[in-house]
Amino acid sequence: MNPQDILTVDVPLFIRLLEYAREDAQTDMDLHDVADNIISLSSTGKTLTMDDYSSIIGSQEDIAEIRAWQVRAGIIK
Repeated sequence: MNPQDILTVDVPLFIRLLEYAREDAQTDMDLHDVADNIISLSSTGKTLTMDDYSSIIGSQEDIAEIRAWQVRAGIIK
């Protein structure tokens, strides 16, 4: 069992997550969703890798759909 609030990611995933936060995340909620997904995936105590990226971020289609909804709702431009 993984201790609460402990996350383990390898370096390539860590770098890609930083890139996502800087370049792709549109709102703070995007980052909260990523954190929730990482916490959930880390519950077993395994080290997360790039193989887990799509589970953490979601597919590009999901991201595009969410952004379109956010634009329609006036959350982002």
